[in-house]
Amino acid sequence: MERLETVIGFLEAIFPSSLAFPSDPTGLQIKGQDQVEKILVALELNPRVFRQAITENYDFLYLHHPPIWEPITSLSIDDPWISMLGELYHQKVSILAHHTNLDSAKNGLAEQWIKILSLEGKIQPLEPHSLRQFKVVTFVPPSHRDKVLEACFSSGGGKIGNYEECSFLLSGKGTFRPQEGAHPFLGKVGEREEAEEIRIEVNVEESFLPQVVENIFSSHPYEQPVVDVYPLFSSGDTGLGRMVTLSSPVSQEELEKRISLAFPLVAHYPDIDFPIHYRKIALCPGSGKGLLERVIKEKPQAFLSGDLSHHDIARLNLWGITYYSIPHEEGERKALKEIYKYLKEEVDKQGLKVELNFETEEKRNE
Repeated sequence: MERLETVIGFLEAIFPSSLAFPSDPTGLQIKGQDQVEKILVALELNPRVFRQAITENYDFLYLHHPPIWEPITSLSIDDPWISMLGELYHQKVSILAHHTNLDSAKNGLAEQWIKILSLEGKIQPLEPHSLRQFKVVTFVPPSHRDKVLEACFSSGGGKIGNYEECSFLLSGKGTFRPQEGAHPFLGKVGEREEAEEIRIEVNVEESFLPQVVENIFSSHPYEQPVVDVYPLFSSGDTGLGRMVTLSSPVSQEELEKRISLAFPLVAHYPDIDFPIHYRKIALCPGSGKGLLERVIKEKPQAFLSGDLSHHDIARLNLWGITYYSIPHEEGERKALKEIYKYLKEEVDKQGLKVELNFETEEKRNE
């Protein structure tokens, strides 16, 4: 069993809400009990997921589609949607929704499709949306260097790509004159002090910034630490959709075989001659309608997504782009199941005392 704040912090560290688009109602939508023992990962709230949560005594739902999207202006016992939300609230079941941040993040839905389809090559977002990054700088005496570094690292500072505990250390000298009423760690009141100091620099994502700064102040020996925060230029590898420039071209037949093993699909081919080998493939789990112009601009040979209209598909085909239509729900659920496996590994790695399960999938008649 873990505290609710611990579970939220764990999920936010992997898929930060700061990656969500401004109009997206992401985050904690129902706050339940303070202790979490069982977490159910599901695509969305529906009667099947609701029954599973209630009958199997889950106390936390982690969803991709936010159940509360529009403001609730009225409550009615006749509304099945309100009834489900009301019962979950009364049963103290928390609901955390990660929507476009789960689409945008590393190891998110789009990158799970890349793994499922075994696509290898250069990967970049179709619509970039990077985390804001900051450089945090402080100055400490050599005796407290490691303590302050650990305070930064333990609260999320010092992460750059696939590397952790990154910092820059520079030795130098600092001067200060304590005034009346000060209680200096070094020196005497009224006398200028010259001290050996270490300049510590760490990169920090926006979501971790308040905690890193707070930890520096609490671990620093000086009565009045100096902490400088500088915004950094962002050009990351997060954002909606993905464009894969393949290391080796894949044949149309091979790509369609891989897709059909994972998803139901309908292919829409251009009327003009199109390549039988693909070098650039664009994809977006769920609805790709909002990325149509980006896709056309990038000129891939194929686009995998869902929810495009007849006219959208005609435009893609006119530009010589094959469109593979993958059902919104099934495509996202397949990717979410892979994310669930990844989260389960992270839970074990971090030693969290929670049970993590995936929604019971509906059985379909063949």
